[in-house]
Amino acid sequence: MPSYKQSLFSLHSAVLLFALSGLFAKWLNMPASHIVLGRAFFAAIAIAIFVIVIKKQSLKIEKSLLLPLSLTGIVLAFHWGSFFYAIQVSSVAIGLITFASFPVFVSFLEPLMFKEKFHYQALIQALLTIIGILFILPLGNLTSGDIDGVTWGMLSAFTFALLTLLNRKFVAKTSAKKVAFYQNSSATLCLFPIIFLYPITISSQQLSVIIILGVVFTALAHTLFNHSLKTVKAHTASIAISLEPIYGSVAAYFLLGEHITLMMVIGGMIVIFTNIWATRSNH
Repeated sequence: MPSYKQSLFSLHSAVLLFALSGLFAKWLNMPASHIVLGRAFFAAIAIAIFVIVIKKQSLKIEKSLLLPLSLTGIVLAFHWGSFFYAIQVSSVAIGLITFASFPVFVSFLEPLMFKEKFHYQALIQALLTIIGILFILPLGNLTSGDIDGVTWGMLSAFTFALLTLLNRKFVAKTSAKKVAFYQNSSATLCLFPIIFLYPITISSQQLSVIIILGVVFTALAHTLFNHSLKTVKAHTASIAISLEPIYGSVAAYFLLGEHITLMMVIGGMIVIFTNIWATRSNH
């Protein structure tokens, strides 16, 4: 069993990797769908090697889980696609901050999916999230790309909330690594036809970047995150994830030269603190 400090290090390393993955939307000169295909494909291979070769474990699951996991793999593909597209049409900051609103969606969806009590503070949390997002938008110089970025970022947040709640059911029946493998494999299969429908030319440099995204920023990040949950409570982990927009926006400032305004900082803090409140109220 890892120590609490080791688990915290694993947790924040995973969150940093998750945050930095958003920058690949700018680094890779290709459609979001193709980025997701590469990410899911190489993540699935990396997870399979880790489980079968290194851990010497099986990836077999109950047949009854195959279809549900395959369907959630499609949700995962849409989540990643909308996330990368939001960043491509706007900025890393807008994509990450809007995505950070997912706990608010969890507050609304969880009572419906698990027949649990609805907490009316979810309405206040939703209102605060909207206010925070209005702050990050340059209202005086609003472009269609900014609006599209927020729209797709919110879709990314909604589908991630849905995926999180569905995975809550799956991880009770099988390991998180198996869930990740089958979802990434399903995402790969559902996106595979785009290679023929929308063929693109990829340089060896771009291919190596996609491999790094899939192996390091996806498979390794999820492994570190799951490893941390052996000691760190899911509640603590959820709050740590709220730091993702901060890590990502700072990285985008230094690595991509993206501008960060005071209004964006204020809006980001409103969304993040609402995120933490939503996480605590669900705990």
